[in-house]
Amino acid sequence: MSEPAPRRELAEAAAALRPEPPSGPAARTRHGQLEYEALLANASIGIAFTRERCFFLTNPKFAEMFGYGPDELVGQPGEVVYPSRESYAALGAIAVPTLSAGRQLDVEWQMRRKDGSTLLCRLIAKAIDAANTQSGTVWIVEDITERRRQADELARLLREQDAILGTASIGIVFVKDRRIVRCNRRYEEMYGYGPGEMNGQPTTILYPGGAGYEQGGEVYESLARGETSRRVELRRRKDGSTFWNRADGRAVDPREPHKGSVWIVEDITEERKAEEELQRVLAEQQALLNNVEMFGYAPGSAVGAPTRDVYFTEAEYEQVTETYAELDRGQMHARETWVRRQDGSGFWCRVTGRAVAPGEPAKGYVWLCEDITERKRADEALHRLLREQDAVLENALAGIIFVKERRIVRCNRRFEEIFGYAPGELLNQPTRFMFRSDAEYDAGGAPVYEAVWRGETQQLRRQHMRKDGSLIWCSISGRALQAGDPSLGSVWLFEDITRQHEAEERIERALAEQELILDNATVGIAFVRNRSIQRCNRYLEEMVGAGPGELVGQSSEILFADRDDWQRAGALAYVTTAPGGTHDAEWRFKRRDGTAFRCRTRGRRIDAGDEAQEWIWSFEDVTAERDADQRVQRALAEQELILDNATVGISFVRDRTYQRCNPRFEQMFGYGPGELIGQGTRAIYGSADEYERDADWYEEMRAGRSVTAEREYRRKDGSRFWCKLVGKAIDPANPRAGSIWIYDDVTAEHDARESLEASRDALERAVAERTTELQEAKAHAQHLADHDALTGLPNRRLLEDRLRQALALSQRNRKQTAVMFIDLDRFKPINDSLGHAVGDVLLKEVSHRLVNQLREGDTICRIGGDEFVVVLPEVRRASDAAQVAQKVIEQVSLPVLVDERELAVTCSVGIAVFPDDGRDAETLIRNADAAMYHAKELGRANYQFFTEQMNQAASRRLALETDLRRALGRDELRVHYQRIVDAHTGRVTGHEALVRWQHPERGLVPPVEFIQIAEESGLILKIGEWVLREACRWATFIGVERGLQISVNLSPRQFNDPKLAQHVAQALKETGLPPRLLELEITETLAMQHTDITLSTLKRLKKLGVSIAIDDFGTGYSSLAYLRRFPVDKVKIDRMFVADAPEDREQGAIISAIVALAHALDIEVIGEGVENEAQQEFLRRCGCDYIQGYLIGQPADADTAAKDYL
Repeated sequence: MSEPAPRRELAEAAAALRPEPPSGPAARTRHGQLEYEALLANASIGIAFTRERCFFLTNPKFAEMFGYGPDELVGQPGEVVYPSRESYAALGAIAVPTLSAGRQLDVEWQMRRKDGSTLLCRLIAKAIDAANTQSGTVWIVEDITERRRQADELARLLREQDAILGTASIGIVFVKDRRIVRCNRRYEEMYGYGPGEMNGQPTTILYPGGAGYEQGGEVYESLARGETSRRVELRRRKDGSTFWNRADGRAVDPREPHKGSVWIVEDITEERKAEEELQRVLAEQQALLNNVEMFGYAPGSAVGAPTRDVYFTEAEYEQVTETYAELDRGQMHARETWVRRQDGSGFWCRVTGRAVAPGEPAKGYVWLCEDITERKRADEALHRLLREQDAVLENALAGIIFVKERRIVRCNRRFEEIFGYAPGELLNQPTRFMFRSDAEYDAGGAPVYEAVWRGETQQLRRQHMRKDGSLIWCSISGRALQAGDPSLGSVWLFEDITRQHEAEERIERALAEQELILDNATVGIAFVRNRSIQRCNRYLEEMVGAGPGELVGQSSEILFADRDDWQRAGALAYVTTAPGGTHDAEWRFKRRDGTAFRCRTRGRRIDAGDEAQEWIWSFEDVTAERDADQRVQRALAEQELILDNATVGISFVRDRTYQRCNPRFEQMFGYGPGELIGQGTRAIYGSADEYERDADWYEEMRAGRSVTAEREYRRKDGSRFWCKLVGKAIDPANPRAGSIWIYDDVTAEHDARESLEASRDALERAVAERTTELQEAKAHAQHLADHDALTGLPNRRLLEDRLRQALALSQRNRKQTAVMFIDLDRFKPINDSLGHAVGDVLLKEVSHRLVNQLREGDTICRIGGDEFVVVLPEVRRASDAAQVAQKVIEQVSLPVLVDERELAVTCSVGIAVFPDDGRDAETLIRNADAAMYHAKELGRANYQFFTEQMNQAASRRLALETDLRRALGRDELRVHYQRIVDAHTGRVTGHEALVRWQHPERGLVPPVEFIQIAEESGLILKIGEWVLREACRWATFIGVERGLQISVNLSPRQFNDPKLAQHVAQALKETGLPPRLLELEITETLAMQHTDITLSTLKRLKKLGVSIAIDDFGTGYSSLAYLRRFPVDKVKIDRMFVADAPEDREQGAIISAIVALAHALDIEVIGEGVENEAQQEFLRRCGCDYIQGYLIGQPADADTAAKDYL
């Protein structure tokens, strides 16, 4: 019986592609057929063959994946597995040209099962024979629906976590190995750092001193035990100031402390100050008490004495004792009584008492005692009454004011303290001072006082303003002295309840945050009372397949797969959580559809002392995790079996110490079972030198390579033998952390080999030496002809040869070849300023890094200076070249240490791809070069693919550079001048010189279009010298007696020119301009690139007597330490801060900070880009010294600008 046609064709095709077995053609065909039938039947991915867009063969997995029976799809059109005819046609539009060109199709596509449901698949397809469209196509199909869902879920969780961090009103920080891994914006603001600035920083930056940091390390031991840590500490901000904070932290996973910890942080500085103020007041009260000698006691001698001593009779003492019940109810008790002094004499005393905290007798009572003996005399009754009233007023716990016509006619000291005023400072003052605005003051007027004059007592809670501008919350009680008679005024009691109000706000925020966490948690959460679900989040409902709110009110038994488990869980939880503990266990849960899964439950009582039995529970589906654990255990058991029965020695090593080895290894080296565990690997070496020599193997492993060697080792008894060994790191990034080694005793083979080799060594040595000399000489000569002498990289000659080969190969195989043109950014200033020796070292290091990023078949060439070309043959897609370009940019940007000096360069990369961007080597290199220039125009340190527009732009740029070279000789350049004025008087103090280009055809060309070209081509040096001379000449022309400074900008290349000081001195000499009237400007970014060079150059310029200004200040992240070291006279605030300053509080704060910093360093400040009066007025208020911008005057040509002075 003959084979089915499709299977027979498949077998014949397989036989043609596979290496021939040793038997004849018929056997080979049968052998290939059996192998491919086995592959189709047992493959875990779908495989299908189509011809003329119909299935003619599918494997079982493919049919199962789409819900069909075996061979049910054979003969059906391919359209049946697509959601729609449009989807099928869309894939065909992609697949047909790809497969016809002999390329492989690799896409992700939505597909349809037989039952109509959809799935996401990865499709890999290739024509069986691209030259014969009738041969058909093979399709490899993988269901990636679940993988995509997991990726989308992970992305959602990360977005939700970012939302929590971004909106939290308290600081949140994740710490690992005492470094800040991540923190929210509130935490950065608390410490005065910018966004992302704290990430990766050690936590030492948070402490004012080393002792605090060392003490902070002790808390991590408690975190590792699963405890929550609360610390109140003094911390340091970025600007060096300190503040008090309260931090609550716990480990992310106490079982794995290395995963780090999370901390919730609050700024409690104000709360701390309030506590200190309270202590001060109590101390003052104690001082008052110590000075009372009413009872004849010396200061302090009455402390501890029983109060019974001041009463003459037991009855009087008992009467006072009975009043404590009133005091505990919050009432105040006052009485007049005859009491006894220490010397036995008596006097009349008025006693007023109240509880410190009603209902809490343990906190004590406050008694005010007043000797009223003299008041008993009629002639002194009125005076004594007034003094008693004052005593009550001054000792009141609340602030008290008497108000008439909204003016304070009297107030007690407590009121003055609450609002931060000195004694007597508020008398006769209008009450407007305590309100933030007129609107608030008006709202607290007529409506409130109308009720007061009606005899009503007003109870209010309002926010008021203290003298220093800070805000406090007050509880206020007020009433008229006489209802219906406003002329007598009113009395008001104020109590500072700021801390109480803040506590209430914190509770509200905590509840809101709890709601947010509950809604966004990635575990199920439920609140359970008496084993009934009171509330749960949506995640738990989705976990068990319940609808929204469906679980509320249900018994928690509904979650368990087995009732016995539910009862056991309840019993265990009752015991473990009773003392405030946490119950942590795994149980079998069930979904609403009846399917079971493993769930980890964690619960604790909300209040351990509450008999209501309220719990909070979290639930996590750990089914996949447990399945993985079982797979690991099976793998470990299989590994153990392999180790015990292996015929070679196997050992596991960590940091050159044996952690484990198999019996064969112990027998090979003569050790007993377990005897080598814990010993260093030095034990098997014959000498220390041999041991140290093999330490280099770790570098091989770190490079991702296996170690293969043959070594002579020593057994325990001292005998030696030869072993062939293979070693591999478990983690190449850290080979010392773990590696596996396999040893095979090859002593017999080694001895035989040595005997054979010894007999021919003498003859071979002589021949080999001569042959080697000839080969080396030839290779060296060839290498010098084809390679760069400095870096050893291929040169332009070899590049052209390699590129032609790559293009020919790509044309034959119908694949792409990418050409990358790489140019180092800012290399020339380093080479010019530090010398060619430093530049050569930098080029060698960059070359080494570039080589390490390429594949074995790629080519990198240095074609001159700081330019390199990379050839990437046979790339599958253009994005592969983009990935290489990104890695190149990242590696080149890493700092390079040369002669203890840290240098940094970046690179710009242009990419051209064969055949789309050119079909020959010259065109591809030229187009990649154009793309590189486009990358530089976009800010450097990026890569760009070539487009035809770049070709046109490159042509335009070349034309512009050519015209610019002629511009100086043709007198086309102009200098315009813009006024700078005193910010407070408006007096003109100087001008800034700005270069312009009057092109004969293009008109006035702005600097943004030609300065960069001038900088890169080197023309900027001549242009800069010309502008300097012209500006000095113009300043002399308008009259040096006016004392007006002329400000000239220096470009990066000018500033790095070793002859800069010489050029400045020559310009001053030629024009006769006094040095004090010349100001040179450099940008902040330029100043901070190489601070040592900057400092040296600025000092040379200052010796000439000129002024120095830092331009664009605030954009370059300069160090305050360097700014203090630089001999700078002025800083110019960048226009981007000025533009929004009046409306943007953050920008305004930055300007204020810059002005304060500059003035502290005795540096003047210029605000530039002033375009309206609001900006001008704001800069004045901030203390800015000078201003410049279109509001003051636009740049004008030399003649126009000079008219103001002639």
